[in-house]
Amino acid sequence: MALSAPASTDPPESPTTSASRTVGVAFGGGGMRGWAHVGVISVLQELGIQPDLVAGCSAGALIGAYYASGHSVETMRTYMREQRTTSLFSLRFDGLSLLNTDGFRDYLHSHLGDTRFEDLPIPFYVVCTDLESGKEVVINRGPLVDAILASSAIPGIFPPVEIDGHLLVDGGLSNNVPVSALVNSGARYTVAVRLHQDTNGLTAPSLTRAHPDAAQTVRDNDKRISLAMWSERLARTLRRDTSHLPNGFEVLGRAMELVMSKLEGYRLQVYKPDVLITPHVAHIGTLSFSEEKEEIFSCGAAAAWEQEALLREIVQRVEA
Repeated sequence: MALSAPASTDPPESPTTSASRTVGVAFGGGGMRGWAHVGVISVLQELGIQPDLVAGCSAGALIGAYYASGHSVETMRTYMREQRTTSLFSLRFDGLSLLNTDGFRDYLHSHLGDTRFEDLPIPFYVVCTDLESGKEVVINRGPLVDAILASSAIPGIFPPVEIDGHLLVDGGLSNNVPVSALVNSGARYTVAVRLHQDTNGLTAPSLTRAHPDAAQTVRDNDKRISLAMWSERLARTLRRDTSHLPNGFEVLGRAMELVMSKLEGYRLQVYKPDVLITPHVAHIGTLSFSEEKEEIFSCGAAAAWEQEALLREIVQRVEA
């Protein structure tokens, strides 16, 4: 798979060519919160906004791939309802990472097959981070599935993905809301969807406590075990009472949110989108395994309608 050059962090120059008269949409990362993007898309379509460019990071790379591939909102909502997150991952025992993503890869292939970036009706850009150099890497060629897996590879939790000799991990470490990828590719008008809020005044999502009922049955045939059960068993092994503490995934997710929201704030000042949509999903943990996806979808749609005036202004400018 070929990689494009890393995106610059310098302020963009104003596009001057007619080819730059395009609309780009950037979908930010945010774990389970990513289903809010589908709600946003439903509003964009209702308002008649058809993007010429799409970019995504992590969960935004997954939804962006569906969108750029031409999957309808109803199809994406079907995927949303049918997905059972805990069935996509299993524990690893080789020390490379905590979880194995083979189930997730199979899930992606079931919806995207062997689609390549070059096959997409809408140009699409996926942001990852080079684990060795720390630099942002934008992928716009080659197999979609590999790029999505790389962009979603939270270090330590999911294994890194090697592409063209680069060891790639979660794009949120470098550019979680990739407006820059759109601007550097010629977008004149940009819409960004941010799933994290600024840490200044940020209300922490509720950190739930472990509950015995959350445990599920072990599937011995493939050593797959629910994450809730794994947390419970580890706690018992260490003989610690964790009834008053959030589980490790909630702590890690919150820590990631604190870091990413700071970086997002900086990047969005440098590359200011024409419309910034921020669904109110702070109550959903970044690494939550909640199945309340219809609520997340509705939060995305509601946030997009809050920006209706600005979105309609883009439509008017493009049609002028």
